[in-house]
Amino acid sequence: MELWIQPCAACADLYGRPSSVEPHDTLAPGTPDTASPNQHYVCGRCSAVFTRVLSGRQAGQIWMLLNAGQH
Repeated sequence: MELWIQPCAACADLYGRPSSVEPHDTLAPGTPDTASPNQHYVCGRCSAVFTRVLSGRQAGQIWMLLNAGQH
């Protein structure tokens, strides 16, 4: 079986951008992780899962795509 990660255009655009950029309208907060200062989001369009890195060096505070829906 061949798997491809296919985020929607809005998620592809958000990936790697600074965490100060606001999430697009189809991203909803995911399950909170009280042990982490980062925020987790799930896309209602493509099922991508993001973490919004809010700690550490400024250059590392980005939107990180953890996975995307497998199509």
